[in-house]
Amino acid sequence: MQGVVLACGAHVIYLIGFSIFKATGGELPALTARRPFQAAGMLLRSLPWLVGLTTVLSGTVVAAFAVNTAPVAVLLPTYLCGLTLVIIVGVAGFGERVTAREGRVLALLFGSLAVVAVPVAVGFDPVASRGSSAPPSPAAWSFAVAVLLSILLPLWLFCMRDRKVEGRHARRITGVAYGIGSGVLLGTAEVMGIGMIPHIPNDLAGLMRTPYPYLFLLAGALGLGLLHIGLQERRLIIVVAVMNVVGKVHLIATAALLFGEPWPADPVWLALLVGGMFLALYAVLLLPRHEGSRAAAPAPSPWPRGNDVSAPGLSSAAVSRQR
Repeated sequence: MQGVVLACGAHVIYLIGFSIFKATGGELPALTARRPFQAAGMLLRSLPWLVGLTTVLSGTVVAAFAVNTAPVAVLLPTYLCGLTLVIIVGVAGFGERVTAREGRVLALLFGSLAVVAVPVAVGFDPVASRGSSAPPSPAAWSFAVAVLLSILLPLWLFCMRDRKVEGRHARRITGVAYGIGSGVLLGTAEVMGIGMIPHIPNDLAGLMRTPYPYLFLLAGALGLGLLHIGLQERRLIIVVAVMNVVGKVHLIATAALLFGEPWPADPVWLALLVGGMFLALYAVLLLPRHEGSRAAAPAPSPWPRGNDVSAPGLSSAAVSRQR
């Protein structure tokens, strides 16, 4: 029960930090992952963004306490409260709208998280404290494969699948790929955090000889940077919902592969857990990649809308045709 309460608290703290990222995005120049050092410099010089970063890191600490004596799978169904708050904050705080199709997908996502909640609540045996257990020692090949895929997949998604398309008929993207990419990266950072727990606080020297803290910082920095870029122009509801679901599913699967994270022993509970996870990922894939007319807010025009006023380089006739 304590793990559930702490996990819900971690989701709330995360949302506060992500909301700060969203609110400060409009105050910064447009950032791009193709210029990572320039983007990092702008973010680190922004005091509000650093406040958001501190908030997110606080949520990471709370999440670590939540899974210290609970399976990491507890973080997925407890996102039911987080997803509810994401929708409320997006609609009430940032004036976002959800299309009918997106509403159906979000309802499916709620259902999949409810399915996962049942085996997580009753299907796991008691978990010993990770702080008192021996440090994990995953096989080198599995560790290398998991880390490489976790970093290369988000880069491929960003570079090849979610590029801006310019032109007359270009349509704004919803940011699903940003959510998937940042979710995989932040899920990887959480996996590295799980590997760090047995070393803290009594074996810090041994911890620094492992790859966990360095990969935690690398994956976390890339994930937060990609998340901020996505939130700067896309809706918080879509980006954060996708990021959290993908990140938690990635965390559960990768922790099982690398650290032998337990699964339910009963086949029924195991089937419900795996089925719910696949259903959640299926719901993410059903989200539209392009904005609909109801959800996408029109971009403000920098030019007055008077009848006889036109933008520089355009005649009045051209403006009339564009209207």
